[in-house]
Amino acid sequence: MIEQQGRIVGVVNGRARVRLGGMSGCPSCDEGRGCGAGIFGRLLKRNPVELELDNSIGASAGQGVMVGVSERIYLRLIGRFYLLPLLAGLVGAAVAFYLSGLMAFSQGAADAVSLIGGMCCAALAVVRNRKVSTEFPETFIVHLLRVI
Repeated sequence: MIEQQGRIVGVVNGRARVRLGGMSGCPSCDEGRGCGAGIFGRLLKRNPVELELDNSIGASAGQGVMVGVSERIYLRLIGRFYLLPLLAGLVGAAVAFYLSGLMAFSQGAADAVSLIGGMCCAALAVVRNRKVSTEFPETFIVHLLRVI
């Protein structure tokens, strides 16, 4: 189970609205002594995410909670949104490079064709991910684990 801390911002009809993330890093980053990842967080201006989840643990507004998602769903999402475009880009670049060799392009032209082929195939994978809807079974969704 992959877990993240959140805070209940409201409870209505057995559903809890949970805010995850925020602008702050770890305490070391906040003091300027950390590994530097907090700098990227400030540069990217991460906004908190709010989810509405079943309040099966009876949490109330203002409480800290642990929210979890199964490793299985996490790996499926990584495969779909990261691995698929990466592999599509690599395959597109390899095929374009092979075809440019058959057409006797110069080395610079072959590199340019490979770059364009890889980027086009990766872009097609990203477009496919946006258009294809994936429904996950109830047991795989994000849910409240416990009050902290």
